[in-house]
Amino acid sequence: MRNGLLSLIIGFAGSLGFGQLAVGTAVDFNRDIRPVLSRNCFACHGPDEKARKADLRLDIREGALAERKGVPAVVPGDRGESELFARITATDSDDRMPPEESGHELTLAEIDKIAEWIDEGAPYDRHWAFMPPSRPGLPRVGDRSWVKNGIDHFILSGLEATGDRPSETADRYTLIRRLSLDMTGLPPAPAEVEAFVNDKRPNAYELLVDDLLSRPAYGERWARVWLDLARYADSAGYGSDPLRVIWKYRDWVINAFNQNMPYDRFTIEQLAGDLLPEPSRDQLLATAFHRNTKTNTEGGTDDEEFRVEAVRDRVDTTMQVWMGLTMGCAKCHSHKYDPITQTEYYQFYAMFNQTEDADRGNDSPRLPYPTEEETRRLAVIDDEIKGLQAKLDVHTPALAKGQREWELKSLRDLAKPKPELTTWEMTGPFAADDFDSAFVTAFSPERLAVGENVALHGKARQSSTSNDGVAKLAIDGNFSGRFKDKTVTHTRNPDDKSPWWEVALAESADVTQVVIWNRAEAPERLSAFRVLALDAERKPLFEKDLFADGKGSPKPNEGFAVPVEADGKVSVVRIELLPLDSRKEPILSLAEVQVFTRSGAEEAAEIQWASKPDWNDGEVHALESGDNSVVYLRRKVNAVIAGTQQLSLGSGDGIKAWINGREVLSKKTKRAAKAGQETVSVNLPKGESELLLKIVNNDKKSGFYFAVRGVDFPEDILPVLLIDEAKRTTPQSEKIAAHYRTFAKELEPVRKSIEAKRKQHKKVNDSIVTTPYMLELAKAKRRDTYLMVKGNFLSRGNVVKAGFPASFHSPAKGTPHNRMGVARWLLQPDNPLTARVAVNRFWAQLFGRGLLDTEEDFGTQGNIPDHPELLDWLAVEFRDGAWDVKQLLKTMVLSATYRQSAKVRGSLAKRDPRNIGLGRGPRFRLEAEMVRDQALALSGLQSVKMHGPSVYPPQPPNLWQAAFNGQRNWATSKGEDRYRRGFYTFLRRTVPYPSMATFDAPSREICTVRRIRTNTPLQSFVTLNDEVYVEFAQALAHRIFAEGGDSTADRLKFALRLTLAKPVEASGLAALTELFNGELAHFRNEPGAAKELFGKTVPVPDGAELPEMAALTVVANVLLNLDALLMKG
Repeated sequence: MRNGLLSLIIGFAGSLGFGQLAVGTAVDFNRDIRPVLSRNCFACHGPDEKARKADLRLDIREGALAERKGVPAVVPGDRGESELFARITATDSDDRMPPEESGHELTLAEIDKIAEWIDEGAPYDRHWAFMPPSRPGLPRVGDRSWVKNGIDHFILSGLEATGDRPSETADRYTLIRRLSLDMTGLPPAPAEVEAFVNDKRPNAYELLVDDLLSRPAYGERWARVWLDLARYADSAGYGSDPLRVIWKYRDWVINAFNQNMPYDRFTIEQLAGDLLPEPSRDQLLATAFHRNTKTNTEGGTDDEEFRVEAVRDRVDTTMQVWMGLTMGCAKCHSHKYDPITQTEYYQFYAMFNQTEDADRGNDSPRLPYPTEEETRRLAVIDDEIKGLQAKLDVHTPALAKGQREWELKSLRDLAKPKPELTTWEMTGPFAADDFDSAFVTAFSPERLAVGENVALHGKARQSSTSNDGVAKLAIDGNFSGRFKDKTVTHTRNPDDKSPWWEVALAESADVTQVVIWNRAEAPERLSAFRVLALDAERKPLFEKDLFADGKGSPKPNEGFAVPVEADGKVSVVRIELLPLDSRKEPILSLAEVQVFTRSGAEEAAEIQWASKPDWNDGEVHALESGDNSVVYLRRKVNAVIAGTQQLSLGSGDGIKAWINGREVLSKKTKRAAKAGQETVSVNLPKGESELLLKIVNNDKKSGFYFAVRGVDFPEDILPVLLIDEAKRTTPQSEKIAAHYRTFAKELEPVRKSIEAKRKQHKKVNDSIVTTPYMLELAKAKRRDTYLMVKGNFLSRGNVVKAGFPASFHSPAKGTPHNRMGVARWLLQPDNPLTARVAVNRFWAQLFGRGLLDTEEDFGTQGNIPDHPELLDWLAVEFRDGAWDVKQLLKTMVLSATYRQSAKVRGSLAKRDPRNIGLGRGPRFRLEAEMVRDQALALSGLQSVKMHGPSVYPPQPPNLWQAAFNGQRNWATSKGEDRYRRGFYTFLRRTVPYPSMATFDAPSREICTVRRIRTNTPLQSFVTLNDEVYVEFAQALAHRIFAEGGDSTADRLKFALRLTLAKPVEASGLAALTELFNGELAHFRNEPGAAKELFGKTVPVPDGAELPEMAALTVVANVLLNLDALLMKG
C-alpha cells in the first residue's frame, strides 16, 4: 500500500514539475540542502532535544536515516522510499511538511534539489563555517593584466565564468575620496587631492594607502566599528540610565588600531587582560570591553538577576563578535539550529562567571588611570609627606618628657575602677520577612528601651512637593530609601533656599530622640540641616544644626539618631535645610523620620528575658536564631565615677546599641562575629545605666562579642604601656613613641601640615579618572555555576563545570577553563570561525556588504558566502600573517576589485543588480558618524583633538529633561569640543543623539555586528535643518568666501572642488550659479531672512554683504546634501 501511495505522489509531483531535476551542477549539501532544512525543519527536527517532534532529527545524517516505527525519513538513493520526500510533496495538508501553521512552504526548486540529493545518496557535510578554512589555490583567469593581488583572481574568475568583465578603474579623484573615507572616515583635503592626482610615481596609490593607514584618524575611524561590537556607551542602561565614565576604554581602542596591535593580542587583552602575568595598566584597561554591559540601579530590582544578565551578555557578545554565532539562543533551551546545547551554554558561561563586578551603582571594581601630571603631583606630595613624617620621628628632651608625663597619667587612668557589669540577659529571636525589615523594625524590647515612634500617627507636610514625593512618605514605616520605590519625600522650589518638612504629632509628648533615614540615591542632598522640636504654640523647645559646613550627610540605610532634650512636651518635629552657597539646588528628600517617646511599663511584663551567667566578656558567643531574625541582649552598667568608656563590640550580622535609650551604634552589615569589629565611645553618668544590644541575623550562624576597653588605647598599645619602660624592647619603645607623636602638642603644627598634604593627595587622587574593568575572583570566592531552567536565574538546575562547546574544535592541551582559555580557544589555528568572521567584517566596511552578508550569523541560519573561496583565502592570509589588521586592509584596498568604478553598467546591472559578483566598485551611503564628520571637515570647523571624555554637540532641547524628570541637562559643549568628530559624541543608551540615530547609529544597548542601512526622508531633514548642519553650512559659506577667490564664479568653483573632490563640471557650475543668483535676489528683498539665516549668529566677514553670505549658506547647505556627498562611490 505504501509503495502504491508513493507512486501516486511521485507521479503527481512530476506533473507539478517536482520531477524535473536540475541538470549540470551536482547538489551540494551545504549550499543547496542545509539552508532549506535549517529554515524549514530544524526548529522541530533539529539540535534542540526538548523541542524535537516525532523523535526525528534532520540536522545529522544518523537522525535522518534512523528508522522510526520501521520507516526511515531518508532512504539514500531512493526518494520513493523516503518519508521526507513523501511529506514535502504530500497533497493532503494534514500530511504535508512543513505544516501550514509554521508559515513555511518549500518552493518547487527546493523540492527538486532535495529529491536529487536523496537520489545521490543523501550525503551530509558539516556546516561549511564549522570546518577550518584552508588556503585555496588562486583560480586561473584570462585577463591577468587586470589582477593586482590574490583577491582579483577569485573575483575575475567568477566574472569570466558568467561572460562578464570587471569595470574600469575609477579615476584618481574618486579613488582618493573613497580611500580617505574608508581609512580615516574623513574626506580628503583639496591639496591632498591635487597632490595625488598629479603624482606620477608608479606606486602613488600604494603610498597614499600607507599614508592614510599611518594617520591618527585611522584609529578613530576603525575604533568606531569596534565600539558597536563592544556596546560602548556613556551610560549604564535600563530605565534610569545613569551616566558612566568609561571613555578611557575608547582611548585604548583608538590606540590599539593606530599601533596596529595584532588581532590575537587585541583579543586576549580585551577578554582576559587581567589574567596575563603582571598585566600592565593598559592591559587591565582593555578588559573594559566586557564592562560595557548594562547595570540596573533602579529600586526594587534584584542585583543578582542583573549580574546574571551581564554575564550572559558577555557570553553572547564574545561568541557573536569572534565566532559570528547566536549562542544566546541556548540560554533557555538547546539551540534550535546550531549544535550548542543548553548545558554547553552554561559551561561556557561558567568561565565568565568568576569576576568581581556585580550589578552595582558604582561599577566597581574600577581602575584608576592617572595622567602624567597627576602621577607627578602625587609623587611630589608623597615626598613632602615623607619629609614631614620624618619630623615626627625626631627625639628631643621635650618630647621624651611629654611622653613620660602622658604614660604616668595613662597608668593612673587605667587604675581607676571600670564599671561594674551585671549578667547578660537575652530575649528573642524575633522573626522578620527579610534582613532589611529585621534591621529597622522596633520589636518590643527596643520600643521599651527607646520608646514609641509617635510620628506614625502624626500628620506630615512640607514646603513644596515634586516628583510625587509627598510629605507623608516619611512617616509611612517604609525605610527603603529608594526613590523608584516611591517611599521618598521630595521638595523642589528654586525660589526656596531653605525647604522644610515637619510632622505634627497626634498628641504632645515627651520626645527623647528623632531618627532620620536618608534616601539611598543622592544622599548628599541632606546636608547642612536643622532639627527642631516645637511646642503647641510652635515655640522652639530644642534645635540642633547638623553637618552645618555642608560636608557629609547621614548614611543611607542607617538611622541617624538625634537625641532630643526638650524642656516640655513636643507637638511638632521639623527638619529644614540651612542656606548653603555651595548647594546648587536645595532639595529636601527623606526616606523616613521616627520620633520616639518613652514607652510605659505595661509592655515590659510581656518580655521574657533569659539570664546568661556563662557568657564571659572578651569572648565570641554563638546565638541561636533563624534567618532574618533579631535577638536582644541587655545588662546594667554601674559606673563608679562619671566618664568616657570604650566598648569593643562584634556581631554576626547587623548590630545596634543603646545606652539609656540613646542610640550609640547602628551598623547594617553581613558578616561573622569577631572580636573588636566596632569600637564605641560612650559617656556614662555616675551610677547605673542600661545597655541594650540588638543583633540582626541574615542567615547561617549568628553571634556577638563584647568587652570594656576602658581608657581609649589602640589594641596594640595597651600591652606595651603596661610594660616597665626599662624592660621594653627597642621595637616596643619605638611603637609607643610613635603612638605618642600622633597627639603630642609639640608636634601639632607638623601633624596639621601632614593632614593638609594628605587632603591635597586625596583631592588629586579623587580627580583621577577611573574605569570599570574585569577582575577575576580569588579562588576562595569562586561561584558555583548552575544550569538555569528555562533561563530563569531563580530556577537552578544542576551545577555545571566550565567547558567549551563539544561540536567545535577542542581546546589545546593545557588551556585553562577561564576567560584566558576562551581567548586562546578563539585564536587556535583550528578555530573555523575567528579569522573568517574578522575578515568578513573588515570587507563589509569597505564594500558595503560582507562576503557573507549575514555578518552576525555564520551558523546554519546564516546565508551561504557569495565568494567562499575568497573568504577562506583572506581568513588564512590574516591568520597566518600574524593577525595584521593594517596589512589585511591594505591587501583589500590595493586590489583591482576595490579600485573599480562604481558606475552601473546596463548589462551587468540586469544580471547582478546587487553587485554580488563585484563587477563594479562599492557605492553606498555613509554611516552616521561619517555624515557628520564630512560636513564638519568641509566646513573648516573640525577639531583634530583626540581622546578624552565624550562631548555634547548641540541637540534639540529638553530631551534629557523629558526622559529623566529633569535630573540632568545636556550641557552643550563649548570651544573645540563642540566640533569634535561624531565618534566622541556622548551616547546615552535610552536617549541616543538624535541625528546619529536617524542615520541608523545603534543605541549600543546590545552588541551590534551589522548596522542596518536605511534611506528615509527624516535623514534629509537632519542634514537640511538640524542646528548642527545649519552651523556647518554657515561655516562652509564663510570658508567659500574667504578661500574661494575674488569673484562669485571662482568661489562657486572652489565650493564644488572642495566638497566633491573632483574637477568642476560645467553643468554643475551652471546649476549652482543659478541657485546662488536666485537666493541672492531673495535675500536682498528680504534682509530679515538673510539676518535670520546668517548674520544673527555668525559675523559677516570683511568685504562681504549679508545677502551674499546668506545666499552662500544656502549653496553650502545644498552641497552638503548632495547625493554624491552622502554616498561613498
